[in-house]
Amino acid sequence: MRDYTIAAVVSALKVLDTIGEYPGMTLGALARQCGLNKSHTYRILKTLEAQGYVLQDGDKFFLHQRAFLLGQQAKRQWGLARVAKPYLDELAAITRENVHLVVREGLCSVVVDLRESPHPIRMYASIGRKGPLHAGGTPKVLLAHAPAEVLEELLKKPLQAFTNATITNPKHLTKLLAQIRRDGYHVAVGDLDEGAFSVAAPIFGVRGEVIAAVSVAGPIMRFNKEIEQRFIGLVMESAQKISRALRGEIETVAQV
Repeated sequence: MRDYTIAAVVSALKVLDTIGEYPGMTLGALARQCGLNKSHTYRILKTLEAQGYVLQDGDKFFLHQRAFLLGQQAKRQWGLARVAKPYLDELAAITRENVHLVVREGLCSVVVDLRESPHPIRMYASIGRKGPLHAGGTPKVLLAHAPAEVLEELLKKPLQAFTNATITNPKHLTKLLAQIRRDGYHVAVGDLDEGAFSVAAPIFGVRGEVIAAVSVAGPIMRFNKEIEQRFIGLVMESAQKISRALRGEIETVAQV
């Protein structure tokens, strides 16, 4: 099969993605992170800056207006975010906690949409935030439903401990993933972010595969057994509604 990729475009997109994930990096840091030399990285940055995608502030680089507008257009056009919108809004309004829409990207989890809690004390969250697959609510739901080779690849290296509650034993993790598949949801407490909880459930695509996960998350100080059971029901209901809407079984009202 012929390779139609253009190396310069691939490098430019890598630089753009890196700035999005790590805003405020310097030229040298960007070059190292992207695996490019400084001269090539500089030319890419100047091209992106001239087109309005990157802003240089001192010696640091940030995404600029064109990147923001492109992201907004992608959000309107991308089926999952568009379909999920009213159900994420509804779940956030009822629970008054953070609501996350998360997908798997290789061996990472990525937040693709969120609703922030109105409470002054809440979890840190940002669209585009990448995380592990073996810790947290939505990551473990995604891992539980991922192809077997994903778990095999993940277990080739030691599992990183983020808190004392992080599961780092492969056998214990494998057992928990099977439990998540049986239950249809997962409750994570303090295994990724200290002092935080997450209640997550899978979202199924048109072919029956898990394409994303939705969660309600917040500080443990606002979490107890009664709220846990309530949130499990709400999150599972929201995930089921999004799954059905993606299959066209119910009409979605999301237009933006």
